[in-house]
Amino acid sequence: MSTTTELRELGAQISAALTHLPSEATAVVRVRHGTGPLLAAGELWVTSAPGQAPTRSCELLAAVGLRMNLVERALDQEGLSYPKADLGLRARWRRVMSSTDLMAGYELAIQATGDGAPVSPTSRHHEANET
Repeated sequence: MSTTTELRELGAQISAALTHLPSEATAVVRVRHGTGPLLAAGELWVTSAPGQAPTRSCELLAAVGLRMNLVERALDQEGLSYPKADLGLRARWRRVMSSTDLMAGYELAIQATGDGAPVSPTSRHHEANET
């Protein structure tokens, strides 16, 4: 499968999961590396309302075998916003530890709207196609 196809599949999977969220929901993409730079796992986690614990929304099978920067490219292609830092790739991704896994992972917050409205980036978020 080509990277372009994988990116389309990943973007479509994330977008489909976000369409069913309430407007006050927040979402993050969580990934975990294997033994090298390629991702061994990807998941979408959602917090439905302020003060609630995040829950796993879905597994992102299309993320497996990709790199973190390609996950960002898939989000860009879907027009989804995420935090942008000028400090490089790792600055956008926050290191997290799973309660059920000893391996550390990374999460990237995405600005989601569950009401089908377009994503409206804030000054702290990366707009799609911004360099």
